[in-house]
Amino acid sequence: MPVDPTTTRRRRRRWPVPPSLLVGLAPLVLFAAISAWRARPSDDYPSLGLTVDSVVSALVVPEGIAALVLAVIVTGLGWWRIATVDATRGRPRWAWIAPALIAVVCLVRLPLVGWGALPWHYFALLALGVLFVGVFEELMTRGVLLVGLRRRLPEFGVWIVSCVLFGLLHLLNALAGAGIGVTVVQVVFAASFGSTLYVARRLSRGLLLPVLLHAFWDFGSIAVSATVRQGAGDLIAAGGIGLFAFAVLAFGIVAGGMVAWRDDRPRRLRRRWRGVPRNPDADPLPASEVVPAWNGLRTPTDTPAGSPA
Repeated sequence: MPVDPTTTRRRRRRWPVPPSLLVGLAPLVLFAAISAWRARPSDDYPSLGLTVDSVVSALVVPEGIAALVLAVIVTGLGWWRIATVDATRGRPRWAWIAPALIAVVCLVRLPLVGWGALPWHYFALLALGVLFVGVFEELMTRGVLLVGLRRRLPEFGVWIVSCVLFGLLHLLNALAGAGIGVTVVQVVFAASFGSTLYVARRLSRGLLLPVLLHAFWDFGSIAVSATVRQGAGDLIAAGGIGLFAFAVLAFGIVAGGMVAWRDDRPRRLRRRWRGVPRNPDADPLPASEVVPAWNGLRTPTDTPAGSPA
């Protein structure tokens, strides 16, 4: 009996675990619970990364284990492609300015690092540790979480909720002894940074750029805190870079909102014209004027046979 190639292709594209909001939220909730139990969040920068031993024990080992466990989970779910690759590239193109400015901030912080204050293998281990952080946190928040949110929300809602949840994770810093005021600032800062990382994913169509930006940002933050001299010139320079960073992150919020809003345009058009009856005597619309039923972020692979639409 001949086999329909279309049916075979559709079966091969079915995910072992259908995308869902609950599954998308599960790694984030698990990470928050473990961090609260340990009462030592991985991004407690004031006490982290001051020595080689602290980088290994508080960064490389736990973040490496977390990244490995999450990779195993994503493999079991069969979500690697939908969690790491977008079907379409985001617009507008000027939004590239947001991740580019983040890279500029990371670069201008490097001269403030006291490269001779610690041995070379400290910086090598720090680079490895922050890379693990980037892989784990981006795969969790800009990967698995986005897959789950896209099952229930339009892309604008996905952008908002993913950024807010990424920021709220930093409330755990209060358990490590951080002041409430400082923690609130960190939450707002992280949510804004998450918007720029969202832009980086949508414009590059993948997780590699957000992972690298995240790791580069953390490397500068920890290395400067561990080695910066207390001279007036260095403190003024660090303060100026910090103010510029806040302006960059504010621009990232605008860029993220514009990218997500534009992604939802086909959906808004479909809803606007949904109640207009079609004239049976009219000529069929040309292909260029047909409004797609859903935006390109939801490929057929996002809705496997048997899962809810």
